[in-house]
Amino acid sequence: MRSSPFKYAALICISFLSIAGSCIAQNFDPFEGKSSQYQLDLSRYFTTPKEELNTLNVLLDRVKKFENNTAWDLPVLAERLDQYEHFSVELTRHMLYERLLYYDNKNDTAARKRMNYDNNVASELRATVNLALTQKELSTLTDAEINQFHLDKFRYLIASIQRNTSHTLPVAGTKIINELAGSVLDRLDDRYDALMDDINKNLVFDSIGKKFNPGTGIAAIRHNKNAYIRETGAKAFLDAYAQHEEVFAATLIDIANEENALARLYNYPDAPARMYDKRLQVTEDSVKGLLNELNQHAGVLKTYQQVQAEQVKRVTGLLQIHSWDMDLPLNYTPQPQTFVSARKSILQALQPLGKDYVSHFADLLDPTQGKLDITGGKSRVTDYTGLGYPGVPITLYMKSFSGETGSIRVLIHEGGHSIHRLLMSENHIVPTNSSGPNFLFESFAILNEFLLLDELTNSSRSSDSKAFYTKTFIDDLADQLFTCAEEGTFEQGIYDGVSAGKIKNQKDIDSLYAGIMNKYDLFFKDEPERHAEWINKRLLYDDPIYNVNYLYASLVACKLYELLHKDPENFAIHYIALLRNGFNASADDLLQKFMGFGMDGTQMVEGAVGLMRKKTTDLKLLYN
Repeated sequence: MRSSPFKYAALICISFLSIAGSCIAQNFDPFEGKSSQYQLDLSRYFTTPKEELNTLNVLLDRVKKFENNTAWDLPVLAERLDQYEHFSVELTRHMLYERLLYYDNKNDTAARKRMNYDNNVASELRATVNLALTQKELSTLTDAEINQFHLDKFRYLIASIQRNTSHTLPVAGTKIINELAGSVLDRLDDRYDALMDDINKNLVFDSIGKKFNPGTGIAAIRHNKNAYIRETGAKAFLDAYAQHEEVFAATLIDIANEENALARLYNYPDAPARMYDKRLQVTEDSVKGLLNELNQHAGVLKTYQQVQAEQVKRVTGLLQIHSWDMDLPLNYTPQPQTFVSARKSILQALQPLGKDYVSHFADLLDPTQGKLDITGGKSRVTDYTGLGYPGVPITLYMKSFSGETGSIRVLIHEGGHSIHRLLMSENHIVPTNSSGPNFLFESFAILNEFLLLDELTNSSRSSDSKAFYTKTFIDDLADQLFTCAEEGTFEQGIYDGVSAGKIKNQKDIDSLYAGIMNKYDLFFKDEPERHAEWINKRLLYDDPIYNVNYLYASLVACKLYELLHKDPENFAIHYIALLRNGFNASADDLLQKFMGFGMDGTQMVEGAVGLMRKKTTDLKLLYN
């Protein structure tokens, strides 16, 4: 199974569990003995498993008949598209139900197989409709015909399909490609995951009587007060993966070759061009231009790193600071919150988005509503995601909720995805208009994180706690702005290099990575052990060419954050209208219409970099 676009939330959670290794965190119960109240009510999807299976069989039969019906002329087009939208809703209802069964028990192979099968059915259904709308009679519809045949609500769907005519393949071809490419890419993905699991399972760092797993224990190593343990532990962590660098490099190159070949089947020059078009609605040249622009501002990141390094020096007395010292807890470490307390913080943080948004979020976080699935368990799938679709119930799934700052951030981030989907559903939009550029989805969720960190900062009673949350804000922004620029530039370089025959082995990859990191990272040039740290960038393998989505998302989120502070009284009105509207136009048009700004890369980069500078100045003042 290919990974979810929202898998990034899992990375957020892992990256920011600042005291994950502490006894307090391990023994703390955020549910206060009432964890059973925070479990999902699956009857919101189907009353019983038997009903789900029975209705699925009927639905699949109807979809097959729909696909075999070749009547696609203008008089019946509106009726056919209405049927298609209905099937999209019902297939999604089944897929989410099956997905949640599998998420709750990763050993439920039957649910996983049904989920994957239904996903393939939905893909083939889309291919059927796409191909029908590219036939000559329908490929040049005029405004008069759209009005005459009651097709106005499908205007954007039709326009989108027609715009992608050159990338549309026959249904049979799409099915074969999906099966073959999916099988090959899944095997490469599995190769990566299996090797990572094997390393994490078998390699242990032992120093001064303490044992740390180099994979899962890296947070504990980086937070250890002993400088020797931090240094030798970080190096052991890096070396554990570097020993297998040739296999990881070969896997990454194989994935690039497969993705490039797949892109060419769909008439794209390479995989980045295909993914940027599908996910961002932008050209490869425009992405490269944006990445180059971020490169010019790399010094802003180094300035922040220098401020933090000086503070670590002051607090610890260390004479020289390395990257593995930068995560040391300094003068303040927050205690985990109960869910009730976290819910209160979240709802307070979201006040600037208006009463309507807050009331919907309050309902989502009310355990009696059965929309939460966050209590954890041994057999649960590691994912963190907000689910929903027009006409289908929303759910917030987290493998677990710990009450720590990182976990609360995941809660408000993924909850934002759920609420966005609910608002579109309430507005009765055309269901297929609920999908758009992934970076817009993410920008709305990132804005929620910014608001949470502001709330935690403003409600803090000491300069140390304010500094902690300000630093967390900057780390979040730096990760989504500059780390994504690093990774986006690196991944683009991989695909360009593989296509040109210049990336052939791990030495070529190391060289590419070092050239990028030396621009962005204050410490990289003095830490040769980090030459292969690209191995741990899981999205390169699990979800190729997705990283750059978060760069665009962070730029939009920063602009929204700026507008919210400029005009707090009117921001929520326009913003909620944008969320409710769905995706019936390009991202640029939607942002222009509802929020008054467009996808001007230079302007957005300057705004985001300006916010980074301001927060860094705030942090420096708090430290001093």
